[in-house]
Amino acid sequence: MKTLYLHIGTPKTATTAIQFFCRDNQELLNRQGYFYPVFEWKYPNVLRTRNAHFLVGDTYLSQEERSLEEEEKVFQEAFGQIYEAFEQYDGVILSDESMWNHGFRIDGWNRLKKELERNIFTIKVIVYLRRQDEFTYSWWNQVVKEGMKKTSSFTWKEMLEKLPVVQLDYYGTLEKIAAVVGKENITVRKFDRASFVGQAIQADFADAIGLELSEGYQIESKVENISLTKSSNEIKRLLNCLPGLDKKRNDLFREYLSGISMNPRNDRQYSMLSEPELREFMSKYEEGNRRIAEEYLKGQDKLFDDSYQVEKKWESGNSLMVEDAVTFFGMVTLSLLKKNEELEHQITTLRYKLNHPFQTVGNRIKNSRKKAQ
Repeated sequence: MKTLYLHIGTPKTATTAIQFFCRDNQELLNRQGYFYPVFEWKYPNVLRTRNAHFLVGDTYLSQEERSLEEEEKVFQEAFGQIYEAFEQYDGVILSDESMWNHGFRIDGWNRLKKELERNIFTIKVIVYLRRQDEFTYSWWNQVVKEGMKKTSSFTWKEMLEKLPVVQLDYYGTLEKIAAVVGKENITVRKFDRASFVGQAIQADFADAIGLELSEGYQIESKVENISLTKSSNEIKRLLNCLPGLDKKRNDLFREYLSGISMNPRNDRQYSMLSEPELREFMSKYEEGNRRIAEEYLKGQDKLFDDSYQVEKKWESGNSLMVEDAVTFFGMVTLSLLKKNEELEHQITTLRYKLNHPFQTVGNRIKNSRKKAQ
């Protein structure tokens, strides 16, 4: 029977790298009997490489009018193309991290269940899990870096208290998915570079779906999504609070701070939580994590490292933050000075042309004659 491989994230586990890998190696995937469709539908702020987004994507006829009829039409057309692909390939790969957080809210899993009942294909769900505290920090870091949202100015404490739309009860969510596809059809992988096959997320994903990597496969090495250092992240969070901040300036701030974060120095030595705070935070999830290791990772006694060792807790206003702040404002100042110099040069040129109109016209005529010769 044919197999639908559904990669569902979780968010902040290099999902984009996996999606780009599948897109960039389509021909080699095809030779081994796999197909990675890229559909024509577009969703706001969603890359087309997230080809499973039709399972959870809302479709609006206008700014406020959602069309369930249009969503059903897209769903049927997508599966029509998937069934056509199954005529030629044994495996079809779909990927979208929104299935983890929104799959049940948008009814994506129930729609998928109806297709499974037709017994045309089996399903294999692949999910990467990141330790909850690391996931939460990475999520917050991304929200702050992107800016332009209410949550972009949340402090770390506020993020911990509110945590919008994040499913940290991994075991509970897996059990709901298992009720649809069967526990035996879920592959759980730890998001930990030391655990990856070949030390790369792409190679690890290939192993998860039974794909043999050979010469010729392209693995993008460029960093696609640079995380801000903790100090740069706090600077960006404070900038997000500025009244009147627009997209142009927000993007400029993010660019400068991302550049500073390319040299993280000893940022990894710091934790946003003290050791007692970390233990308290993780205590809510330890039993579920233990059950995941027991039921989904056969032969492993734990899902994540639970030593919870913390070297130093990060505090606002430390010396690294001061250095990053000085560097940031220095870069902004130099950029403004350069821009002013360019504008002054343009003004000087315009003044000269206004004061010497005939000479300017004469020069143009002379230059045009030279070109004609």
